[in-house]
Amino acid sequence: MQKRIVVIGGGPAGVEAATTTAPYAAAVTIVSDRPIGAWHQLLPSRVWLAAVDILYASQGPLASATKRLPDMSRYSLSEVHAQADRIGRQWSAQQARKLQDLGVKFFKGKASFQSPSQLLIASEADDAITVAADAFIVAAGSIPFVPPPLAPDGRRVFSPATAHEMPHLPASMIVIGDGPTGFEFVHIFSALNIDVTWLVLPGGPSCAIVPDADAFLVDMLLRRGVKIRPGEPVAELQRFDDHVAAVKPDGSRHEAEMAFVTIGNRPNVAPLNLEAVGVQVDARGSVRTDGFGQTNVEGIYAAGDARQVRAGSVSMAHARIAALHATGQETEPFDETCMVIPFLSNPQVAQVGVLSAAHDAIRSVEVPMQSALKTHISGHTQGFLRLAWNRNRQVVGGLAVGYQAADALAPVSVAIKTKTTIDTLASLYGPHPSISELPFMAARAACRQAP
Repeated sequence: MQKRIVVIGGGPAGVEAATTTAPYAAAVTIVSDRPIGAWHQLLPSRVWLAAVDILYASQGPLASATKRLPDMSRYSLSEVHAQADRIGRQWSAQQARKLQDLGVKFFKGKASFQSPSQLLIASEADDAITVAADAFIVAAGSIPFVPPPLAPDGRRVFSPATAHEMPHLPASMIVIGDGPTGFEFVHIFSALNIDVTWLVLPGGPSCAIVPDADAFLVDMLLRRGVKIRPGEPVAELQRFDDHVAAVKPDGSRHEAEMAFVTIGNRPNVAPLNLEAVGVQVDARGSVRTDGFGQTNVEGIYAAGDARQVRAGSVSMAHARIAALHATGQETEPFDETCMVIPFLSNPQVAQVGVLSAAHDAIRSVEVPMQSALKTHISGHTQGFLRLAWNRNRQVVGGLAVGYQAADALAPVSVAIKTKTTIDTLASLYGPHPSISELPFMAARAACRQAP
């Protein structure tokens, strides 16, 4: 018997869950308090990155990694904000049409569980309604975590979620926090010739997603003049008419025209009343699940940032598996080893699988990006690709840093999934000239290193 499925959340994971479920369910409903397809937290940074790349393209290849700076008057923050808004509206409309064509119903409102089989939807326009279903997929995404003393104010202090409110580019900026979003915005601000002071915890900065790329990225940012200051967390942001001051517990201060806070995200599941129906949530607010996204309560699944705050591709993979499992279709549990996790743009950083293990069980080889003719044609020769394999010579991981680096890891992802050996990969040749040649070149280098 086909089931009634309700998906909570209209972001990438929610849309993927509803799209996957539609052919197998009696009825599919998606509930969100935001427009369908909203990707509000990450979209501004992606548009900012694209605008920076376009700006620097006029200066020649890899200008953003050099001291040559373009005419900053050509970078219009208002135009960037407007472009992000346009893209958001267009994408939302496209996703809504897709779901409508699949017969998926949409309710706009805030959801909360009343029982393991009933959901209350509170709408500003209408009275609250109760929806019953055979299975629920929680894909409510995440929200920025910002301590109250560091909260954005729309004047001097901003965050990834409020970047679109920034009225102009400042001469100086304090960035608080690292992780992938921290790296991205420090990259953006420094590429725009903003004087950046980066406050991170001891041992930082770390991108967290691809730690092996940290040294390469930090070196690039230091060459741009970014001042990195590891130390205690910022205790307070003092706001003044013309500047802001970040104050440490020891009383030390860092001042700039504006501050940007990017400490991290937390799953957006607190309003859903999950604990009341017995769903287990850990100390960080992540919903506990098995490999299929099934929680400890039968019929309630979690996907995306509600389960694990990771990349968008991971969220969508979670959602597809949960949707198939919830509708009784055959599927394998989630396997992150095959997921390419990217961030940044130029250079782009991406990793798939594992790169090291104890007792030298994994070996690796590194080839420079300039090994591929395509990088000389494009002018983007900086960076590298690392390929890892195990004692059975099976490909187990890859790391790429450089222009369009994630594209080079697609063959590695397939190789990991199919347990391909470095010997088989070495026998293949990607299109010439292209970035996708690099993993095959690396495999041939691996064969020479481990005959």
